Parts: sequence; C-alpha cells; structure tokens
Amino acid sequence: MEICNINLSDIRVNPNNIYEEQNIKELADSIESFGQLENATLYEDLSIDDGKKYTLVGGHRRYLAISYLAERGLYEPVLKARLIEKPNVHQMEQMLIVTDNQQRVKDKETKIREIYYANNYWNYLVSINQQPQGKKREWIAKKTGYGERVIQDILSDIKKQSMNQQSLTATQSTSAITVDNKAETRKALMRAKNAINKALNLSSNDSVLLAFDTEYLEDCMDKLKFMIDDLS
Repeated sequence: MEICNINLSDIRVNPNNIYEEQNIKELADSIESFGQLENATLYEDLSIDDGKKYTLVGGHRRYLAISYLAERGLYEPVLKARLIEKPNVHQMEQMLIVTDNQQRVKDKETKIREIYYANNYWNYLVSINQQPQGKKREWIAKKTGYGERVIQDILSDIKKQSMNQQSLTATQSTSAITVDNKAETRKALMRAKNAINKALNLSSNDSVLLAFDTEYLEDCMDKLKFMIDDLS
C-alpha cells in the first residue's frame, strides 16, 4: 500500500462523510507540536472536473487541522496518506469510510448512520451474489466494532423507518391518483352538464326538434349538479 505526501490543494473532501469534524483546533495544536502521527486514506479520482486529484476516505479531521495550520503559515500544506484503489460502487465507498473511522468516539446518530451504510453494503453484496458468510448482524459487528445487540436494535429501527416511508409513499401516491381521478371525473361531468344545458336551451326554440325528452334532461342536469358538488 503506497504512502504519499499529497498537497492539500489536490484533495477534495468526501460528500459521503457522515462524521462531524470537531475539536479541529485541538488536533491542529497536536500536529503542530508532534507532526501528523496517523496517515489519512485517499483514492485517486480524475473523473471530477474540480481541479483536484484525490478524494478523502479517512482523515477529514487531519485534513482540516493541517489546512488550519497551513493557512497561518505554521505547517507545510501536505497530508500524509495511504493511497487505495477507487471503490467500484457507492456502497463500498460508504463502507470504507466507516471502517476507516472505527477509532472515533461516536454519538448514537453517528452509530446509526454507520450501521445504515454497512447494511446498504451487505444488501449490495447480496444483490451481486456475494453474500458474506454468517448472519448480517455478525458481519456488521466485525465491520463496525459494535455489539450484535446494538446492531440488531438499530437494524430493526432502520427496517421500521423503511416500512413507514414506503407506506407514506404509497399513501401519497394513492392520494395523488384519487385527486387526479376526481379532477378528470369532474371535467367529464362538467362537459356533460354543458351539453345537457345546451340541449335544454335548444328545446325552448320552436324551430328545433329534439329527440330527448325535456323533463328527462332536466332530471339528468340535477343529478350532474349533485355529483359535481360532491367532487368539489
């Protein structure tokens, strides 16, 4: 695995990073005193037209801390990093970010996001017929460093949220269809009402003979008015 010194201007932060970067000044003070003790993790990516060459996977705090120092002329604008191959798929990149940040102290929301990423990667591996051996919670436990009980509880919450979201989406879709159908039905009834109204106006003209019975048309008109009001 190659270790390189990468200029800060060639590095982009990863949009998939789920961690809040706190205590940057504290880390900057440590790096100023002792240097960068741990390597960051990057992969080369020239497909993005932003003038940069590498994307961060791990080491966002180190990147920000060294940037802080470099802007003040206190440290060389270079990040020591190990270069890895660019991930093939989005889910793999998310999983790399999680595994590269196991040493962090994390709150519950961060743990949930990590397990969510790991769950997505498991599902991806299953979709390409590369399901890992063992149970899902055991595999995620090894990848994240959390206990199986914690993982099972969070997976259950993720499943419930997914089901609730699917239910909400289905309800919204049904409502949209119902509204659309009502709108179309109302338009059709209005056209029928206008046609009958026209026929009734014609029936009052002695020069026009209608095949419809006027009383029948008036009864239809009353029914149409009631149906249109009901749809409004």
